[in-house]
Amino acid sequence: MRQRWSTLITVLVAVGSAPALTYAETSAPRGVVAEDTYNFGSVRQGSLVSHAFTIKNTGAAPLRITGAALSIRGMNVRVAPAEVLPERGGTVSVELSTGSMAGEVDGEAQIHWNDPTRPVVILKLKGYVTPPIAIEPVPAIFMSAFSDEPAERSLTIRNNEARPLAISKVEHSQHLTVSVATLEPGKLFVVTARSAKGAPVGRFEESLTLLTDKPGASRIDLPVHLWVKPDLYANPETIEFGNVRIQDVERPDVAASLTQTFFVKHSGGAFEITSIDCDFAAVAVTQSPTGPSDSFQINVRLRPEALSLGNINGKIRVTTTVPRYPELVIPLTGAII
Repeated sequence: MRQRWSTLITVLVAVGSAPALTYAETSAPRGVVAEDTYNFGSVRQGSLVSHAFTIKNTGAAPLRITGAALSIRGMNVRVAPAEVLPERGGTVSVELSTGSMAGEVDGEAQIHWNDPTRPVVILKLKGYVTPPIAIEPVPAIFMSAFSDEPAERSLTIRNNEARPLAISKVEHSQHLTVSVATLEPGKLFVVTARSAKGAPVGRFEESLTLLTDKPGASRIDLPVHLWVKPDLYANPETIEFGNVRIQDVERPDVAASLTQTFFVKHSGGAFEITSIDCDFAAVAVTQSPTGPSDSFQINVRLRPEALSLGNINGKIRVTTTVPRYPELVIPLTGAII
């Protein structure tokens, strides 16, 4: 009998509280956006893109815009009015200055308001910004090569202006050779950069400059990131664990971050790894495959049971059968916090 009364009381409380919840919900503001995405198509670089998104308050209390977060530089937001009365409308105008943009653009404005059921609404501006001179696929050169096996990369230079463009000269370092081919006079060019044969081993941050007849902007500077690799090399060259929280190391979802991988490769064919040693005791190192190969995967795993607070600071030494490179040393960094 006591159990039946307990159940009845619970039901009565639930029924009695329902109107209060319904009243709270119906007395709140409700923000509605007719369309949350605007595609502005293709515009010339430097154009100002603006679009007014229409909002409406279908609730019973004033809708207030409390803030905005913008995903890219050059975006601005204006709201009118700042407080939208029930059953009234307003606009959120999003502007985009394209002076420093080129190519595909996808900007978001996160609008914060006091709608309890939808505290944030995302408004999007999408489109393509056409620069006066487009460099495709990206305005930079990334190249990795061996000293005796040069590599090459090509970029397309596209003139989008009515005035024809001429490239008169190319400036570059001694680590490169560069050629320019004209596909369409005044409009379309292909620049091909090659690493110089016999370039020294190392990483080089350089630039390639195209001299043109464009008034006021005669130089096109392109960064060059060149890595000349030895015949036997490790990639990456350093193992970085970052900061590892000691209280998290036993969690299943953290297990993957406790293992880092690097590869040892040889351009001259198959070789063997004869030993792998690490002077940091709290790691386990394994290789695959175990027999001869021209490429090995090395997994470096932190052992949770052996970890203690402090810096991860050690070296992994890989001994090989390659006479010219009998040993590779890979630094190990990070911190247990």
